[in-house]
Amino acid sequence: MEINNQVSGKIFDIQGFSVHDGPGARTLIFMKGCTLNCFWCSNPEGISHTNVPLYYSFKCIGCGQCLKACTHSAINLKEGKIKIDRDICKICSDYTCIENCYADALRICGRNISVDELFSIIQRDRQFWGDSGGITLTGGEPLLQVGFVSDILAKCYHASIHIAVETCGHVPWENFKRTIAYLDWIFFDLKHVDPKRHKTGTGKDNTDIIENVKKLNENYLGRVVFRMPYIPGYNSSNENLEGTARLISETKWKEINLLPLHHLGSEKYRSLGLEYRGNVYSVPSPRDLIKAKDIFEKFGIACFIGDDTLF
Repeated sequence: MEINNQVSGKIFDIQGFSVHDGPGARTLIFMKGCTLNCFWCSNPEGISHTNVPLYYSFKCIGCGQCLKACTHSAINLKEGKIKIDRDICKICSDYTCIENCYADALRICGRNISVDELFSIIQRDRQFWGDSGGITLTGGEPLLQVGFVSDILAKCYHASIHIAVETCGHVPWENFKRTIAYLDWIFFDLKHVDPKRHKTGTGKDNTDIIENVKKLNENYLGRVVFRMPYIPGYNSSNENLEGTARLISETKWKEINLLPLHHLGSEKYRSLGLEYRGNVYSVPSPRDLIKAKDIFEKFGIACFIGDDTLF
């Protein structure tokens, strides 16, 4: 495969020295854009495919400099705090409001990065990984930007870098086909087995997701670790847990990581001008999680809770 080192992708963060998203210490690369809109998402700034402004009202001093600087009249000042028309912001490319925010209350989330630039950062971090570390692409949904992602994965693969991807699975199978040859591990989310309940929680049904699980089982030789956000009252029923266990048991992979619901990302929604819908669901108790673990283990599936992972 010929790699285009100048092709660019859109990311919203890079984090070094992660120990929870694959073996060893890893560099996490957060890709912009997702086809799902999960009500519990802890990275809502990654859902949009475009750059988005983040507004931290607790930092705002109401000086009005951003309003004066905005070239698209997208900002208004009301009762000492600004109001942003985010639809107008989608057409902006100069971000003069952010440059003129002296209180650091405004930031832009998202930037373009070339394959060459990202690979340079990866190579810089490599000395800190140890023997078993590598990179993990997350997001957002990394496999949406399949052109850019396939190029950076190919470059890392030929440099003998361990590669993992976290995916919601809601992408065309062609996107998997273009990337699975480079992947050592796939973390694959299973949010609900019922199509209607899946849609109420994420905005889309799970038809393509389940089909991709089956196709991966036939075509992928690496390791798949399934993940399930455990949300009491949404996907915690015995019926759903057993249905998820049956789906996994029909594959050659027998591992799942239960991720308990948390509300740590709720502040991000405010900075995006969005309502956080996950707060109507409670955080699961240890007893709930152990009960769920028992169900998976009855189906012969190794179940790991939270940070108590297999690596």
